[in-house]
Amino acid sequence: MGTAATPPPLTFREVLKIVPLRRLWLGQVVSVFGDFLAIYAIFSVVSFRMHASATDVTLVMVFYLLPLAVVSPVAGVFVDSWNLKRTMIASDLTRAVLFLLLLAAHSLWQIYGILLVASTVSSFFMPAQSVAVRTLVPRHGLISANALIQQAFQVMQIISPAVAGLLVSAFGPGSCFGLDTASFLF
Repeated sequence: MGTAATPPPLTFREVLKIVPLRRLWLGQVVSVFGDFLAIYAIFSVVSFRMHASATDVTLVMVFYLLPLAVVSPVAGVFVDSWNLKRTMIASDLTRAVLFLLLLAAHSLWQIYGILLVASTVSSFFMPAQSVAVRTLVPRHGLISANALIQQAFQVMQIISPAVAGLLVSAFGPGSCFGLDTASFLF
């Protein structure tokens, strides 16, 4: 009995021809760029405006990363039974509002709280995105699709600090918060 030959892996270009995946990927490029703009602007505010201690600055990342470590593992269980598109849209709209609230945050605890809630919401977006990719791309394209998403994340981590520094210097940290809000709406 013959078995069907496994098709060759899809290239980046072939994966990006899948329109829904291309939209998801582009949305992620913009959103991740906005997220890192906001994070680096927060570091600027906490360090230079609030004259926070090293511990206070470190707590920015702790409050941002803690839900990703604690909530994400169980969030996937819920996401599996939810509508993926609605979950991702609700997550983005919620995070847009939360990052807009940073414009009015005047204490470290307000910033920590906003980051904690935003990161908790992100904990539901990421598994929904992961499942969406698996439903949009054939199995032999998953390696390329996942690599594209990770590559976008890594490239934005490199570009965002420089852009955030320029924006904060020229227009203030609010410009980064506004752009991050816009990135979620995009």
